[in-house]
Amino acid sequence: MADSRYRHARRLLVAVALVGTVAVVAQACSVPVFRYALERWQADPYEVVVFHRGPLPPDQQAQVDRLKREGEAGKTFANVRATTCDLDDNPDPDLLQLWEAQKTDVLPWLVVHYPVASRNPTPVWRGRLEESRVSGLLKSPLRKTIADRLIKGHTAVWVVLESGNKAADDAAAALLTKRMAHLEKTLKLPEISEEDIAQGLVLIDPEDLKLKFSLVRLSRTDPVEAMFVEMLLSSEDDLRSDPPLPMAFPIFGRGRALYALVGKGINNETIDQAGADLTGPCTCTIKEQNPGIDMLMPVAWDDLVQKVPEADKSLPPLVGLAGFDEEPEQQAAEPDEETSPADDQHGSSGETVAEEAIPDTQEITTPTTTTSSSVKPLSSGLLASIGALIFGLGLGWFFIGRGRG
Repeated sequence: MADSRYRHARRLLVAVALVGTVAVVAQACSVPVFRYALERWQADPYEVVVFHRGPLPPDQQAQVDRLKREGEAGKTFANVRATTCDLDDNPDPDLLQLWEAQKTDVLPWLVVHYPVASRNPTPVWRGRLEESRVSGLLKSPLRKTIADRLIKGHTAVWVVLESGNKAADDAAAALLTKRMAHLEKTLKLPEISEEDIAQGLVLIDPEDLKLKFSLVRLSRTDPVEAMFVEMLLSSEDDLRSDPPLPMAFPIFGRGRALYALVGKGINNETIDQAGADLTGPCTCTIKEQNPGIDMLMPVAWDDLVQKVPEADKSLPPLVGLAGFDEEPEQQAAEPDEETSPADDQHGSSGETVAEEAIPDTQEITTPTTTTSSSVKPLSSGLLASIGALIFGLGLGWFFIGRGRG
């Protein structure tokens, strides 16, 4: 009797495993990651909190208003969500705890955090509320250049965050330029299935999809791009080093940085892996389970990409921010001129530089999960899951019936 029950249980487990397998297969997508991300992955909002006591002076209130939906942030479609906290007016306990973690008496005080969905507690920036900081969040010539290229269909735009060591920075840019040209010739895009085309999972003719990588260079000392530098440097917890090292971030989709390649981690193998991750077919259904972190981009993606709206996704509540501020304030500066494989404004595109020219460092700083993927529309994904569940349960009962017989 015990053996019979064991056989029945084992057969049921097999059926359940089949349910999971069928569900995953049913939700697979043949659209390449970079295109699916551009069309369907909404950029998550950065969390901005302004602490103050009593009414703000008109000039400072004007800066706060710029960050709100009714102000410049809303008009430019920036993925940012602003909250004000009057410390004299019964502040929210979570916000009060966040304020206490600042360990300062300076007011008004601006704190910028990554999107809640990123699970990155490191603050992007914190300091006195000033016009230059608000402008740095909402205006960025380099981020505009990146967005323009992505909208035009570039697979990814590589940002070289310069170290300040010209030889090392030029070597990194030259290596990337050469390898990007190689990938454009050797990578193959997945063949998009007729079913995915019929379901509207890609908005352009598959024949119009192209492999195109480009490069821009970002100086850490450009004050106009200081906020962008901070977004990149704090995107992972081990990117700040002394002395600084050149870094490379592939940006794709709606301004999502995949991960950082650092120093000697900028090599043919890691560049090829990033290219493969971005051009392979979608395999996952949840954006947040993929590597990468969204940049703050003031771009009307929905209008420019003309995507099919995904299911409404409510924003997470502004709670738990007190746990964000556990690291000391970090500041840096910013970008320089943009370049592309064929047009490096720093004069490095025509050079052939050996990988050994890049200073030693930790190898690629990349998440343990490097499989990029996509989000399936709710309707088809849900139907597929329900169908798989019914199939699996029926299969399980079939096995159990046979065992009992």
